[in-house]
Amino acid sequence: MHLDLDAFFASVEIKLNPSLRGKPVLVGRVDPHGRSVPRGVIATCSYEARKFGCRSGQPLFQALKLCPEAIVVGGHYEEYIKASNQVFSIAARYAPKIEQTGIDEAFLDFSGTELIYPDLVEIAKKIKEDVEREVGITASIGIAGTKVCAKVASDFQKPDGLTYVELGREKEFLAPLPLTDLPGVNNKTSQKILTILIDSNIVKENKEIAIGDFASLPRDFVEENLGKVGLSLWQAANGIDNLWFSPRAEVKSVSRSETFAKNSSDPKFILAMLQYLTEKVGEEMRREGYFGRCVHVTIRYSDFRTVSRQRMLPYSTALTKEIYEMGEILLKELWDGCTPLRLVGIAVSKVEAKCQTLQPNLFDRVREKRLELEKRVDYLRSKFGKDSVVPATLSGLKHRKLN
Repeated sequence: MHLDLDAFFASVEIKLNPSLRGKPVLVGRVDPHGRSVPRGVIATCSYEARKFGCRSGQPLFQALKLCPEAIVVGGHYEEYIKASNQVFSIAARYAPKIEQTGIDEAFLDFSGTELIYPDLVEIAKKIKEDVEREVGITASIGIAGTKVCAKVASDFQKPDGLTYVELGREKEFLAPLPLTDLPGVNNKTSQKILTILIDSNIVKENKEIAIGDFASLPRDFVEENLGKVGLSLWQAANGIDNLWFSPRAEVKSVSRSETFAKNSSDPKFILAMLQYLTEKVGEEMRREGYFGRCVHVTIRYSDFRTVSRQRMLPYSTALTKEIYEMGEILLKELWDGCTPLRLVGIAVSKVEAKCQTLQPNLFDRVREKRLELEKRVDYLRSKFGKDSVVPATLSGLKHRKLN
């Protein structure tokens, strides 16, 4: 079973502001006055906006050209995390195993539960009802014998859909759908496959390839021309499950970046923005229990040149203070302090689940106390709002703050 929340960020924003219901909504960046920031991109959009051609990852100005009446709202990431946790807590009431693959989707494994749950469609209906009643948003669910087919099925009747594919009929269900509906196949991949088929005289003209067309190709031909990745897709197209249930992949890094509304050469603003982003990175790391050793800083100039620098810390950390101090050093090494910038970003990699210092540190007790202090600040922000406790260094962002 695959559960996918419908237009998740937009749905949460509509829940927070019911007056947005039924209107084209874009979740992006806004200035302190609630006006859209032209250089932003869309995180997601409501289904009403998608009818005009708006889509995730699209530049905001392009989306507003397609749908001038769209309403742009700033994201509330804390609310998204809260809603996500609520949804998957509901799923955990029913599913013995959950493999969460993103903030808004997960596979639910009901293997071996036939005696407890003889009718998975009824269970899916209960999960959907609980999510809508308790969280206030809708979910689409696909049920199938393979993970790939279940994921495709969850998209089949969006939004608020429920699609059941009988065991053994996965290939039949997938066959008429466009090849781009298969997870892992985008327009570029589909075009590459079509080109190979034309060059091999299997197809004589450009046409849309269906999953069934791809599935009917000889296995040896697929492996020879598309390699192991192509063979894996071919197996999925034939209803063969080649994705086993597994825990969520380890996080390799935690990062944040911002593109400014206007290019800036103001050192105070740039440093304040770096602090703001570091606060976000540190908060996420502490919330998830991550510690990292390598700090990266990235800047982008007004001509779109992008440069980065990284440096290892002597020990793993989740402290905003330590991450920022290294980030400030790297920024000053990268930037001359006067050339206008359009973006700054910071990341922490070499992430591990728990802190392991390389050698005994005389200041470990001080660091432990600092970590507890920052965790308490995280708690206050989650309870009273993200602006309830703000470092004095961020006062420069008061009138330029980004959501």
